[in-house]
Amino acid sequence: MSLKDQRKRDRRGRVSYSPSSLSPFDSGKRSTGRRGIAGPIIIICAIIAVLVAADFWLNSGKIHHGVEVGNVSLGGKTPAEARQIVKDQVMGPLKEIEFSGPERFTRSAAQMGVSFNINKTVDKAYAVGREGNLIDRLSERMRASFGGATITPDIDYDPAKARVQVRQIATQVNHPPRGADVNINGSEVEVAKSRDGYELNPAATMASVDNAIDSMSGKASLKGDVLDPKITTAEAETAAKKARGALSEQLTINADNGKSWTISPDDVGSAMDVTKQDGKIDVGLNRDRLDGVLTGVYNDLTEKPVDASYDFDSKGNVIVKPSHEGRSVQADKLLDAIQGGIFDGKREYHVSTTVAKPRYTTAGLEAKKPTTLLGTYKTNYTATSDHSQARIDNLGIASRAISGTFLAPGQVFSMNDTVSGLDYKESHVIIDSKTETALGGGLCQVTSTLYNAALYAGLEVVERHPHDTQLPYIRPGMDATVWFGALDMKFKNTTDGYILLQEYVGNDNYIYAQVYGVPDNVEVTMSSEPVYRHHDASEWTTYYTRKENGKVVYRDQWKTDYGALKEGGKTIPTSEVPVAEVDGTYNGPYIPSAD
Repeated sequence: MSLKDQRKRDRRGRVSYSPSSLSPFDSGKRSTGRRGIAGPIIIICAIIAVLVAADFWLNSGKIHHGVEVGNVSLGGKTPAEARQIVKDQVMGPLKEIEFSGPERFTRSAAQMGVSFNINKTVDKAYAVGREGNLIDRLSERMRASFGGATITPDIDYDPAKARVQVRQIATQVNHPPRGADVNINGSEVEVAKSRDGYELNPAATMASVDNAIDSMSGKASLKGDVLDPKITTAEAETAAKKARGALSEQLTINADNGKSWTISPDDVGSAMDVTKQDGKIDVGLNRDRLDGVLTGVYNDLTEKPVDASYDFDSKGNVIVKPSHEGRSVQADKLLDAIQGGIFDGKREYHVSTTVAKPRYTTAGLEAKKPTTLLGTYKTNYTATSDHSQARIDNLGIASRAISGTFLAPGQVFSMNDTVSGLDYKESHVIIDSKTETALGGGLCQVTSTLYNAALYAGLEVVERHPHDTQLPYIRPGMDATVWFGALDMKFKNTTDGYILLQEYVGNDNYIYAQVYGVPDNVEVTMSSEPVYRHHDASEWTTYYTRKENGKVVYRDQWKTDYGALKEGGKTIPTSEVPVAEVDGTYNGPYIPSAD
């Protein structure tokens, strides 16, 4: 029977084996091997059992040794004790984030978006070696014993909140650079020192914040750029040294006539400028202010020229008051010298003068002296219903304002500019073809008289306005009116010399106007004729011819329309108004009129 069959049979019934049926060598070897393996295993299991029991007894309710949170050991601590340690030692550095840099700041964990989960952190530590099967638990405990069980703290972090704080800090630390400056007050020179600027880099600073939280250090750095000032303190000191050298002593100014002046350092300092351009700073002299500092020198040396002028002698003849030369300072030359030498230590300067010529010399005015009567005219001041002394006084006031007026070649005479603003009296005037009472009645007669004298002198009339109504003291078409601020009478001196205006009220009931000048061989003829004369209106044509050296050089004619005058509620027909002669002579009766 084979062994296989016999074994099969042994499964169905008990089979005994005699010792002689087995090899003595085989039986002894197997028995010894089994006893050698079982012994150590039993011992190891016993040791493990003892260790497990001891560990359970020693660490019951405590965190296993070797467990750390961050770099803080919690081994052997109860969860309650561990929570306090985590709170104080692990999470403590993150209660405030400290920023170091150009300035120091602190922000709370809440402000920086950091919140701590202490219970979860301790629960993780306590769970080490207590989860999984026996082998897993023992393996974790063994790893913890050799420093292999470090728990990451459970922290929530919101970077958006941290960025808000970083931006807020930026508003406090950011500042532009301040360049150095030089301040000059009199002879004192001071330097305002420069200061670096700073600009925070929010992204780099946030990276430092993230690292401070990840590393549990709570220490962050402000990251940014230092901004250099355009002008450094050293550069300003160099400019200040230059200014102090220029202000170390007074200046002396000498003139050809032996006079001398001293300019104090304070006065020189008041004329100094500090200029900053393209990152450079310098000091220099302000010519305008230096010019003002030297005013005393100029005043002592300057002598204004005296222009020749016209006057009258005791007999009323035109005379020339002589001119005189003056003296002027060569200011630009002096300023150039001081500006070019003061910063090189030069302290004495020379001032030069030149002759100042008068604008109008004696010889020049003698050659243009207005002694020849060029034009004259007269009008009768009794040819009006207003014979009051007030009106006659007004004629005299205006005439005296005109008399003695000299006009240079090309100069324009204005009646308003000459006779306005004087102390006139109330008398009759014509307003809107009606006789009324107002200050200055009679000025129109003074104006019309002078207007015709200028025409007969051959002068150019620039502005003229006729009356609304026909008046008896002046021939129609040859009148001129004025109204302050609105209507004016102007003429221009078109001769080669000066002209002299004279006007006065005569004792023969006439007012006279005269224009004097240099001889010019000019002859003027004038006349006026009616186009029509109706009850309430008339129209006149005036003819004007000017000859030079017997030859006609200019002709003109103009029309003038008039309405009827209303006085005392009555209308005076234009056909009934007496007409003065072309030369101003009046032979008619008195009629109601004015102005």
